[in-house]
Amino acid sequence: MVLIADSGSSKTGWRLTNKGTVLPFHTEGLNPYYKTIDQIKAVLQKDLIPHLPCKPADISHIYFYGAGCSVPIKCDEVKKALSDCFTNAEVHVEHDILGAARACCGHDKGIVCILGTGSNSCYYDGTNTTETIGGLGFILGDEGSGGHIGKSIVAAYLNREMPEDLRTDFYNTYRMDRAAIDKKVYQEPNFNKFLGTFSMFAAKHINHPFIQHLLKDCLGLFLDKHVCRYTDYKTTTVHFVGSVAYYYKDILIDLCHKRGIKTGNFIHEPVDELVGFHK
Repeated sequence: MVLIADSGSSKTGWRLTNKGTVLPFHTEGLNPYYKTIDQIKAVLQKDLIPHLPCKPADISHIYFYGAGCSVPIKCDEVKKALSDCFTNAEVHVEHDILGAARACCGHDKGIVCILGTGSNSCYYDGTNTTETIGGLGFILGDEGSGGHIGKSIVAAYLNREMPEDLRTDFYNTYRMDRAAIDKKVYQEPNFNKFLGTFSMFAAKHINHPFIQHLLKDCLGLFLDKHVCRYTDYKTTTVHFVGSVAYYYKDILIDLCHKRGIKTGNFIHEPVDELVGFHK
């Protein structure tokens, strides 16, 4: 039996494959920059293993693609947690951008973008990611991500830039004042995930002119700072992965068209395509 996972900062999609049968599972995100080895193991033992229709020792291989797995030391931390829980498995841990590239392109070349809670992009030659632009995390980057969009919405609300009809619905939806928001952002962990939740407010009001302008600013900034920095971005197909890319596909296509960018696949969760890749 084989486990395949695609993990972002907010959630992890798992697929258990066995002789052509594929079973889906989900847990919270397992980014090693935000979770220790013991915390990752706790999530696996509480939210994944009890729901599997087999014993952990029955798993022969694990292919894990994760946000935060961009350097060997972080990959080793995730591998340690997985190996401790699945003692007979051969464990492979790779960066989520490689998983996105394999899901979108298979063995063809392309530019691949992740737009979820965080954001990233890479140039994929059909085998490896040969160049990456972005992936700096919430503090230094993440343009166009759910965290970036959510931060922009919250700032517009607190600064009274948001039209009154949206301000009223924002307060009625979240019932949070400045003090409550400040506490979540500056005093509690996972502030990027917290701010990312407000991106759904944009989805709720996607046809509102103010939200349209905000989304175009955020997503356009991602394209300008990342995609347009690749030398041959106008002659290479650009693919998108993640919830933000999926929900705002039409806006992205329009913004890409205006920049001469040819769009390819838009994939909400790449884990199913990764099942096909690893067959």
